[in-house]
Amino acid sequence: MNDQFKKCIELGNYFEFMPNSDQTHNQSELAHLFLKHPITNSVTFFGGSFNPFHQGHRACLDLCPEKNILIVPDCNPFKTEIYSSSNVYAEFLALALELKDTPYSLYPGFLGQNLPNPTASWLPYVKIKEKNFLIGDDSYMSLLTWKNPEPILKALTKLYVVPRKYGKDDYLKQEREVLKLNPNLEVHYLADHPYKNISSTDLRK
Repeated sequence: MNDQFKKCIELGNYFEFMPNSDQTHNQSELAHLFLKHPITNSVTFFGGSFNPFHQGHRACLDLCPEKNILIVPDCNPFKTEIYSSSNVYAEFLALALELKDTPYSLYPGFLGQNLPNPTASWLPYVKIKEKNFLIGDDSYMSLLTWKNPEPILKALTKLYVVPRKYGKDDYLKQEREVLKLNPNLEVHYLADHPYKNISSTDLRK
């Protein structure tokens, strides 16, 4: 395995509540650059390829009222994209430095796998009582088409949706279907923002 991937996996092991941690370390040993607050009873995940990270992503983070937000860079499970083995840890470190003065923590463990990693394969197994999810509305509207959406939704306490492409009527229709799988789920729709049309795909062109 390339050293860049190994560094991501080794750092990920310090997040002892994550299902792929080898339990040899714990979060108390992490530098503030990666973990801004201890994560014990509640965590809000914000996942994506972030390739590249942009103002739209930052707006999502800033709009969310939760305090313990954990950014989870990962491969898109619906695409074949993988990260270059020569710079994956360097890119993660650059993102951590970009966000060093924010309250947002970052988890690199899945980058070390460098494989598509469906949310259902890890989120239900996180060892934190309250698990929340922050997503754009395009992801929200496609959520029921994800691989094994039911265990994802049943594992969540709150779902935060950031506007991007859809409107209130679309949200309410989707919410009815989502709540069939977890009637206790709290779905919160966040405020609009001026960066909703920015796309990582477009920025890569």
